[in-house]
Amino acid sequence: ACDPMAPQVTPVDVIISPVPSATATVRPTSTPIVATRTPLPTPTSAAPPTATPFPCDVDEGEVIAFDQFRSETAGENLRYRVYVPPCYFQTQARYPYVILLHGLSFREQQWEDIGVVDALDQGIRLGALPPMVLVMPYMGQIGTFNQFPPDRSYETVVLEELLPALEANFCLWEDRDYRGIGGISRGGFWAYSIGFRHPDIFSRIGAHSGAFPTDLNVVPAAFNPLQIAQDSSFLPEANLRLYLDNAVSDPVGLEQQVLSNRLRGRSVEIIHVEAPDKG
Repeated sequence: ACDPMAPQVTPVDVIISPVPSATATVRPTSTPIVATRTPLPTPTSAAPPTATPFPCDVDEGEVIAFDQFRSETAGENLRYRVYVPPCYFQTQARYPYVILLHGLSFREQQWEDIGVVDALDQGIRLGALPPMVLVMPYMGQIGTFNQFPPDRSYETVVLEELLPALEANFCLWEDRDYRGIGGISRGGFWAYSIGFRHPDIFSRIGAHSGAFPTDLNVVPAAFNPLQIAQDSSFLPEANLRLYLDNAVSDPVGLEQQVLSNRLRGRSVEIIHVEAPDKG
């Protein structure tokens, strides 16, 4: 049972790293109510105990595997995994959430394999990151196809099947300001394609080594992040928070640079980080 009156926390933009550096937000404590008694000549004020925030002495969140999620759109099982923060089941509070899409030829465990759960646990433990929910779905075969609405599309899976299931079964803020979407490589393409086209649903979009095809015969203009960045009439007013990163010699680095240049040329802010190559 989710608390319908739980206060909304102010959303913050974070870049998950092994050593978070953000400053913790201090939670407000309730003010004691002092009641005065007058019958006695020397009355004594008595204050009820100060309310104590819900205690959470757990250091780690939990990953829940949903091994069966039959997609009618895709005609296949598009299972997913959900990270919930420490004490999620006890608080009944609502949380912001991020959908993280894996890369081509990988599976939904890719994000866990590269350490996202450990990094988030550490950030929450240190108070550098707010508690949040991560959703890591398997994209299946349909995620590899360049098919777009009104044809069968992975976009339809995310918007019409996955999101309703998540918000029916988890305590999540059902508001674009508290939803984000990101991905690696092919997942980064879908994150930007879906997020650009639906800024009423997602307020934050990110990609690690996002693969953005330049050929409009492969990805039509209406669904192509590079073309949307250049031509969209609503994008400058969409109030999106955008992030990209890639290694210096990353093969998709040029595509990411084109995307960030086109956005900045239209006064759309984006963070684009080029990391040094390893070794």
